[in-house]
Amino acid sequence: MSRVKTFPITRLLSANAPSFKQEGNSLELEKGLELQKSHERLPIDDQVASEEPLEIWLKHPLKQAGKASLLLTTMRSPGDDIALVKGWLHTSGLLDNDADVQRITHTGSGRVKGSMANQVLVTLHPQSHFDIHSLQSQGGSHIEYVNSGCGVCGQRSIDVLLDKIPAQETQSRTKLNAREVFSLAANLRSQQGVFALTGGCHGAGLFILGKAHTHHSELVDVREDIGRHNALDKLIGANLSLLMPEKTPKQGAEITAEKPAEKAPEYGVVISSRISFDLVQKAAMANIGMILAMGAPSTLAIELAKECDICLVGFISQKRINVYTCDHRIV
Repeated sequence: MSRVKTFPITRLLSANAPSFKQEGNSLELEKGLELQKSHERLPIDDQVASEEPLEIWLKHPLKQAGKASLLLTTMRSPGDDIALVKGWLHTSGLLDNDADVQRITHTGSGRVKGSMANQVLVTLHPQSHFDIHSLQSQGGSHIEYVNSGCGVCGQRSIDVLLDKIPAQETQSRTKLNAREVFSLAANLRSQQGVFALTGGCHGAGLFILGKAHTHHSELVDVREDIGRHNALDKLIGANLSLLMPEKTPKQGAEITAEKPAEKAPEYGVVISSRISFDLVQKAAMANIGMILAMGAPSTLAIELAKECDICLVGFISQKRINVYTCDHRIV
């Protein structure tokens, strides 16, 4: 599974390329300039980010004679497939309890219209109450095919997603210095190996808030994918134990007035892309309290971030940031 492939291409170079000016929301060629008809043609090998299909299969040991059923086919960059499936299952709300999953494994390769497709099998716990028949019969309630640019395609209703977002606990949200916003964005870019080679991959990085001994600019983890929602699902799936810790104390742990339980740290994500509704929804499902983005947010993304008390920052550049929600948390 290669994340980068090489293709022979022709690159055209012009020493006197025309300039453009901004007119409203469009770009227009400067008046008086003519396109150069002469240019240099260079045959080169170009590195391109891989995009391949992934089939996700589901089976319950005690239902359908233990036979697996195809849940969906998604397009993604190869790699981190198990983390992608774990993250997607959680953020889509298909499984209410992670204990319902007994194991997730690669099961080989199949073919999708002539192209090789990796296959991942999700085996449910025998005591799981997940209803495969209901999922298959409600044609609009699940995703049959997801491309790498779409996070909520196929959902029967946006309300289905919103209803699954857990209630936010009342807590004092941690603040972040504006300088750290720039540092986190630069740190993410420096760790995007596939993007550095191809320019065609999104990145998502996880960082901790509220720990005095932790430098905010140090990312806990970074994942990449050609799809921005896939990159976030990979990140969430790989770090579920951090993002969704047990709400009950560990066996043998005693909570007293003198020794209270340690408060779980708060996490944020920094993302190389624009921010749409589905990315905020995924963050809310994973108990993420801050989203820092290189690009622009959509209206629904801002509205959902407000509703979920998520600090949303966009348009991170070398000289500015836009704080769309919870502006008191960026100081």
